[in-house]
Amino acid sequence: MSGSTAIFNEIATKLSRETDLQTQLAIVVEGAMDLTHADAGTLYSIYEDQELVFEVVLNRTLEINEKAPNIDFPSIQIHKDGVANASMVVVNSVLLEKSILIDDIYHEDSYNFSGTRDFDEKTGYRTHSVLTVPIFDFAKKIIGVIQLINAQNNDGQIREFDDNDKDLVNLFVLQTAFTLSSKILIDKQKALFKSIRE
Repeated sequence: MSGSTAIFNEIATKLSRETDLQTQLAIVVEGAMDLTHADAGTLYSIYEDQELVFEVVLNRTLEINEKAPNIDFPSIQIHKDGVANASMVVVNSVLLEKSILIDDIYHEDSYNFSGTRDFDEKTGYRTHSVLTVPIFDFAKKIIGVIQLINAQNNDGQIREFDDNDKDLVNLFVLQTAFTLSSKILIDKQKALFKSIRE
């Protein structure tokens, strides 16, 4: 059994045993991190096709393990003043409907990583490589994005993400998309119930 197959099976088992959806989302992020040996990962859901909302933020080096609604980061607008917010890599992954690989954010001029650089400055962390993968539901509609940071080699040294990482994570999120789909459906039901009560 290959390492990736073992991780797939382990995550499937964890998801089947967990009933809390937010914890399930964290399990999905951890699984994607394990597959690519990434140090950090973030999962966003798409709210009303207008913004990306932080659902899970994990960082092993900084020992960050945060799940919504206890995340302080503001949502990311998909459009600003009617214009696509394509300078944000997670947004562009949604707009292009494809995965994006960044070798080093400090040598990347195509996207706005000012927020990430501010985070690095405040925490002493150093973000290098990034892999951003859109998540589709069974109707092939994008419902979220997973972003992984700082892949590592067997010696624990930071490396660039590669096409194999991209393919593994795409396959993984395809198999676990039902978890995020369930989260979005329940949130919509809660919002509808709230609007009826009001």
